[in-house]
Order: sequence, then structure tokens, then C-alpha cells
Amino acid sequence: MAEEPQYDINELSDFISKDKEAIVAFYGGEPTLKSGVIKKMIDALPAKKFVLQTNGFFIKKLGDYINKLDTILLSIDGRKEVNDFYRCNGCYDKVMKALSFIKEKGYEGEIIARMTASYKTDIYKDVKHLLNFFPYVHWQLDVVWSNLWGLNEFKKWAEESYKPGLKKLIVEWGESLKKKPMGIVPFLGIMSRILHGSHGLPCGAGRDAFAITPEGRVLACPIAYEFKWNILGDFNGYKKIEIGEPCKSCEYYDICGGRCLFAYKEMLWGKEGFNEICNVTKFLINEVKRYEGIAKKFVPMLKYPPYNNTTEIIP
Repeated sequence: MAEEPQYDINELSDFISKDKEAIVAFYGGEPTLKSGVIKKMIDALPAKKFVLQTNGFFIKKLGDYINKLDTILLSIDGRKEVNDFYRCNGCYDKVMKALSFIKEKGYEGEIIARMTASYKTDIYKDVKHLLNFFPYVHWQLDVVWSNLWGLNEFKKWAEESYKPGLKKLIVEWGESLKKKPMGIVPFLGIMSRILHGSHGLPCGAGRDAFAITPEGRVLACPIAYEFKWNILGDFNGYKKIEIGEPCKSCEYYDICGGRCLFAYKEMLWGKEGFNEICNVTKFLINEVKRYEGIAKKFVPMLKYPPYNNTTEIIP
């Protein structure tokens, strides 16, 4: 992959201008390593919203451009000891400094702590910890392509740690609906889909959300750069791709949407692994659904996300 855009920015601008509701997200790798490119694109592209996913290490390079972003997702995996185990010593403190910088700039957009949940994660403790500092917390499960564990370890963790932690977290979140809903993105997004209906993958990959490579190729999903099925075309034209069976026939499809295009296409843990992750997703949806009545009474207009802020909703 090229390190710099190989296309003229006017080509990208013309491509994006075809969508009057366009949202541009800067995604990596680490996008702030190319802060100059980000600034240039913010100035040039006719997007309605701009989103940044970052580890925060170099965010100061953006300076006042911070306030031209509508959503900032900072990668942080929970409590300090958990985050630094997964990433590196000192990483937690750097993310917290990035958060302080964003706030010092008077940022008024959406700030989301974006976790990866793996075998050291206590979902209840880590999410609650981050809610002390961030208005919103989202997480993705470290499954399928993980180099930290395999299917058997995941199954054990899911039963002994993840599911009990989810239940405890959802009870507190459900009670918060009566006053001010806690900013737990998967719960908010799932309840929004329960209340208002939905269509397809929450992230929109391959349907109405696309990744643009530095070479100008159009991809369905940014994490599957090298896979042929993921290459949809270029600025001159592209196809679309969607989730198929068995997901479309599943009773949970209207809420889950198939969860993840990459996981669906590759099934790196085999069908057994695919089904185990589905079972965890169904558990999560069932637990959130218990609070549908409270949501209808106290927050019937709940709509999350208000635009595609790159949170995939289903962990």
C-alpha cells in the first residue's frame, strides 16, 4: 500500500460530491502520522461530517483542525493495566493526554473510547472505568483474526467473564434509561435498531460505506485490504456487496445485520467459531431487549448513531 495518496484530491472530491450526506472518516493504521494529508482533505472535501479514529499519540499535530472533526474515536482498551498489557507501557497515559488536549481545545463533537476486548478484559470493570472519562464507550471483540487466543479460550472467557459482565453492565444501563442513558455504544445502537428497525450491517460496509485506498481503489471494508472479494472498483465505478446466508434467514438479522463482513467472508475460526460469536451476539441482543419497554417509555426517540460515526454497533 502506498504511504501517500496517488490520486489527485479533486478526483476524490468529485467522487464524494455525488453523496450530499457524505461522511469522511480518517482510519488507519494511524492516520495522524499523515496529519498534513488530513488537514488538506478537511479543507478540500465536500463532506457533511468528518470522523477520526486514532491512538492519540500524534493528535496534537492536528492543532485547531480538531474542532473541524465531528467524532473522534480514541483507541483505549480499558483500565491502565489492561490497556498497556495489550498495547505498550505508557500507552494509557498517552491516550489520556490526547483526551486532555481535545478537551483543552474546546472540542464540542462526539468523543468515543474505542476498546478491543480480549482475554484480559473484564467488560464490566473496563467499560465502567472508561465512562469516568469518556462520554461514550464502544468495543470490538478480539476474535477470528486474533493472535492472542483461539476459539476454545474465547468460549471459556465468554461464559465465565464476558456474558456475566455484560448482564451486570446492561442492568445498570437499563436503569439509566429513566434519566440519562449511559453512553455505551453497543447498547444504544442495538436498542435504536430494536425501536426503529434497520437494514444490513450497522457499519454499512460494501453497501453505503466504502474505504478508499491511497491508490484510489474502492474497498468494502478497510481492514481487508488484500482480499479480492473486498475490491469493489475505483472512482470511475464500483459494485456493492452484502451479507448473505445463513445470516439473512436468522431471526436476529434485522438487529445484528450480519455483524461483520470480514468475519462472514473469511470465517477464520471455521463454522464453529462463526456460530460461537453469533451466540454471544444473540445473548447481547436478548439482554438489551429486556429493556425495550423502559426505552419506549423514557427514550422512545433514541437514535444512535445519528450518522455513521464508524462504530460498528455489534461488538
